[in-house]
Amino acid sequence: MQVKKFEAKSMKEALEMVKMSLGPEAIILSAKDFRGGFGLKGESSVQVTAAVTDEMIQKKNLAEQRLNEINRERYTKAPAARQRQFIDQVVNQYQKEQEQKQKVFTRTPYIDIGDDHPAESSAALQAEQVRNPFPQAVPASMIPAAQPVPQATQQQVNVDGEELSASAQDRIKDAAQRALSGAAGLFDEPEVQPQPQKVRKKAVVYDNGEKVTEEISSLRNEIKRLKSLVKDFQPVPQNFVNMHPGADEGIHYDLSFLYEKLINAGIAKDFLVSALKQAQDKLPPDQVKKKAFVNAWMAQHIMSHTRVAEGRTNNKYHVFMGPSGHGKTASLVKLASHMVICEKKSVAIVTTDSQKVGAAEQLKIYAQILNVPFAIIRRKSDWQVLEKKLAKVDHILVDFPGMNLKSISETDFIRSIMPPKMGGRSVHYVQSVLARDEDAYEIASRYKMIGFDDVIFTNLDETTHHGLIFNFQEKFDTPLHSFGIGSSIPEDIEPATKERIVDLIFKITKFKKSEGAND
Repeated sequence: MQVKKFEAKSMKEALEMVKMSLGPEAIILSAKDFRGGFGLKGESSVQVTAAVTDEMIQKKNLAEQRLNEINRERYTKAPAARQRQFIDQVVNQYQKEQEQKQKVFTRTPYIDIGDDHPAESSAALQAEQVRNPFPQAVPASMIPAAQPVPQATQQQVNVDGEELSASAQDRIKDAAQRALSGAAGLFDEPEVQPQPQKVRKKAVVYDNGEKVTEEISSLRNEIKRLKSLVKDFQPVPQNFVNMHPGADEGIHYDLSFLYEKLINAGIAKDFLVSALKQAQDKLPPDQVKKKAFVNAWMAQHIMSHTRVAEGRTNNKYHVFMGPSGHGKTASLVKLASHMVICEKKSVAIVTTDSQKVGAAEQLKIYAQILNVPFAIIRRKSDWQVLEKKLAKVDHILVDFPGMNLKSISETDFIRSIMPPKMGGRSVHYVQSVLARDEDAYEIASRYKMIGFDDVIFTNLDETTHHGLIFNFQEKFDTPLHSFGIGSSIPEDIEPATKERIVDLIFKITKFKKSEGAND
């Protein structure tokens, strides 16, 4: 079904457009006045929605293909009824032509040409075979024996493409009339005795000096050909066989389930292949076949390669830096709230972002909610003033602007405005777990030149692939500080632990919840 909408100045013009495009069989679905303006002058118009079946479109196209330019113009101006009549005539004619073409192949019936008749068989019998392909219609006893005809009296007559003598033609007609009349007993001519069939002797050939029949020799040759095909087929690598996950990396079949599971979780392939090969070497063969032992070994291996930050809130200065949109400000506020509410510490909030619209105002509001001091640092000399006023504060949390460090000026700005190291300074790199591994590595490598002490991962609740957490700390040899697991303040922040990493990668917590739901 094709549905189209047409717009014209009047209903008549719209219907003409429908007839031109969809044909006379189109159905009008709706018609309405449109006052939005038609053309440059903004005149009112009529909108018509019409539909037609695909079959009618095909018939219309078929009919229009038969028209020349003159007739096409007449066809276009003709009423819908005349167009419909013309389309029906063309379609009917086309169907008849197709039926006629199909009959061409079956017009002449199939004829079996017997090989066992002697070469000197009568011309009448040959003619009968051509005329009547079904021998049982006229019994052989009703066909008289052919008489030799002198060469001088033969008159050639063309019958269905075969040249026959006039006497043979008369004999065939006479035999056919007597057969149809059923007067088989009135004939005095002797019956034509069936000729004995000649038994075709099987050809004898010699195969490697052995006397065998042609059939046996052909079978032997076919067997030799098939053997050669099989022989050539065996050395070809069978790439179409589906290998188990990790087979191309040398991972055993019993460990393929864990390879596929951790690849889907986002664990780096290089680390995973190395770990699984160690499992193959260290685990006993009977434990390799048990998934529980394999999972436990891999969990322990991941925990041994995971580093977490010690003394997360010991230093006075806590700097939050990283690319824009990864949750630096939210992480700062969550950690400040945790220090004030849970650890009963005195805290001050400072920002160095004076370029982003609303950044300072947002932090100021949070500082007022927590009832803590707030300050803006615009140059390095401001730190001296701030230290005197906030000398009794336990922790100062500093928010840096989000930058990708694509220019030297951005890198120099970050270095120039860093807080002093006196009293201890921790630089936290904030990274969203939603980023692609390659993008996260590229930006983090730029910040690594400035230096950061640990990493805070955010948006853990927005994905099920947490492999980046492990891959990042493994690549940059950086401990994990904490995780942002939601938007609530200060609840949705938790300290990073090795056990939590295994929980996220193996999805243990989620599995236990689903188990409880099923119970």
